[in-house]
Amino acid sequence: MLSSCTSKETKSTLADDLVGEWRNVYLNVTMPTVGSSDSSMTTVCDSSNWEAMLHIKPIHTFFNKDGTYRSEYYTLNDSLFRKSAGTWHVSNDTLIMNESDGVTYKLRTTIKNNLAEFDGMLDFDADGKADDHYVGRQRKH
Repeated sequence: MLSSCTSKETKSTLADDLVGEWRNVYLNVTMPTVGSSDSSMTTVCDSSNWEAMLHIKPIHTFFNKDGTYRSEYYTLNDSLFRKSAGTWHVSNDTLIMNESDGVTYKLRTTIKNNLAEFDGMLDFDADGKADDHYVGRQRKH
């Protein structure tokens, strides 16, 4: 009797790994032109100073299998004050998030031990220019 053995290795993809609830644990943003000025500023927050620096709870982001996502922002008193949503997909090592208001984020993404790191350029200081270098980490909840 002859039998063949085949091994099928199941390797999860970045998109598979992103599905679920994530919470911010680290943020490092360098803004070269704060508020369209010639001043630069770097903001660094982690779990020890997040609430004191940003005056909000860590952001909750939910990536759904159907390609939609939502982020929820809570005050220090646990009141939901902002919700953003849109669609997401992965291209190679880049997470692409299209918010319902038309803003698109492209973030190089790695995940290891349920900790995701996102790296890209965005408009953190709301000056109309996506010139702020963002590095954020979120832990799967």
